[in-house]
Amino acid sequence: MQEAGFRALGIQAEYLRVEIPGQELAGAIPALRQAGFQGWNCTLPHKEAMFALCDAVDATAKESTSANTVVASKNGLRGYSTDADGWEDAVAERWKLNLATQRILILGCGGVGRTLAIRLAQKGCRGLILANRSPEKAARLRKEILPTAKSIISVIDWNQENFKKTTLETDLVIQATSLGLSPTDPLPLPEGCLRTGLRIFDTVYRKDFTPLIRLARSRGADAVDGLGMLLHQGVRALAIWTGRAAPVSAMRQALEKEAGRPL
Repeated sequence: MQEAGFRALGIQAEYLRVEIPGQELAGAIPALRQAGFQGWNCTLPHKEAMFALCDAVDATAKESTSANTVVASKNGLRGYSTDADGWEDAVAERWKLNLATQRILILGCGGVGRTLAIRLAQKGCRGLILANRSPEKAARLRKEILPTAKSIISVIDWNQENFKKTTLETDLVIQATSLGLSPTDPLPLPEGCLRTGLRIFDTVYRKDFTPLIRLARSRGADAVDGLGMLLHQGVRALAIWTGRAAPVSAMRQALEKEAGRPL
């Protein structure tokens, strides 16, 4: 996807995958710079650690205290986060929702779930409900974001009874846990919660869709996975690196070809 974007802009650049163990990020950065990397993306478990290692960060990174996009220059490392903006772009493309009118349930309060909860609380939505398999994590997140929130924020325990009650009064569910990456994972929501009229955004993506997406669609829910979010995160990252408008069509075509399906 990124290399297709570079080619469309006439830029000679490669986008490579480098695997760095969780505790070795700080030690790896000098090697990345010496190898000539002018920027990079990072994913879990490195986003919050990367934020702390940057010499400067922009407003998107400050908002979530995480960085998934970095520019490396003679002035040091500058960090950005394209997670929340990429998610909003994907939601706008799919549904054209006014998020301020939505009652939203977020499953998972770490990583991308935390980032999206912060964004939604600060922008405002009709109601924001947090659930995490470790309930104290959801409670901590609520306490963190409550002082600047423009939304009513509540926390529910992670159990089937709560989910069945809550989803009856929910417009949009954001599935932000890792459940669905493995075909043996349990469903993050009980099957009885899936109904016509409910929108589900599963941040996990697979070539064959997650079990949650497949089952939700069979039950009449409007469900999408995180592939569109991946596209729009990448589009924003490429624009940051190049200072030019990203060629969205070329990047979308490359991503869909690799995934073997349309977004």
